[in-house]
Amino acid sequence: MKNVKRLLAALLATLTLVGLTACGGSKQQDDTTPSDDGGDATSTEETYGEGYVLRVGMNCSAAPFGWTQDDDSNGAWPIDGTNQYVCGYDVQIARMICDTYSWDLKIIKTDWDGLIPGVVSGKLDCCISTLGVTEERLQSVDFSDYYWNNGCIMVVRKDSPYVNATSLEDFDGAKITTQIATIWEPLVQQIPNVQAEPCLSGLPELFVAVGSGKVDGIITGLSEAQSACLSNPDLTWVTFDEGKGFDVELSALCAGIPIAKGNTELKDKINAVIATLDHDTQMEMMTTALNAQPLSDGSGEALQAEETKDM
Repeated sequence: MKNVKRLLAALLATLTLVGLTACGGSKQQDDTTPSDDGGDATSTEETYGEGYVLRVGMNCSAAPFGWTQDDDSNGAWPIDGTNQYVCGYDVQIARMICDTYSWDLKIIKTDWDGLIPGVVSGKLDCCISTLGVTEERLQSVDFSDYYWNNGCIMVVRKDSPYVNATSLEDFDGAKITTQIATIWEPLVQQIPNVQAEPCLSGLPELFVAVGSGKVDGIITGLSEAQSACLSNPDLTWVTFDEGKGFDVELSALCAGIPIAKGNTELKDKINAVIATLDHDTQMEMMTTALNAQPLSDGSGEALQAEETKDM
């Protein structure tokens, strides 16, 4: 229980710091705000009327944002074309948007490297999968305002010689990997003399790699690390002293929702919902996701009940 409270306290501190210093609330900064002038997408008010089927791309394997399960417990939603469901913070966001406008939600499981192309091609209306807002992505799609602010850390084993690291230099020569097609991928090369291992396709594979000792550390977001450490007691995360960590645009750590270029109607509707997500609401939703996620020791229900009892 103390561990859960410590994790949530760390999450609150990081969210507040990043939100105030980097993101200016939920709005994108001027230098990353996409133009509404250059797209070809057009729509009428009737396009997104009541009953519209919103096609949402989601990776479905990145707890606490989205994980796959076999039933609809804890607010999980069916994955289109399968007998499985996806649950997590991103699912809560998708459901909130659709509930606001009386839309039907269709979640389409999509690999990381297929999310942006899916929006560009028109297969997806948007994707809600904790994607950071980067200049490269803004060349292909527009983004909503931010709906979550994350951090950038390293996950290691608790018995690792790197557990007390405070800078990238402390990882000199280490074997490091991260998730393919994410903002973390180019950061591997910032580590001195790094032994870069092949990037992996999903978070579960990453945590297995570091837990088994195949790699010394993995680069990921703070929320993903906290989720993994709840269910993998042999793991912990390392944060860096100011100025000694990764050189990354802070806007890339703030998740937005990719939308087709020029589709201002859908963008405005999504932004109107995001505007209702104040800090406390975000924290409540993330707490729900952290406590609902499946744990390796099968204690998910007990953890949730204990947290609810003490709150």
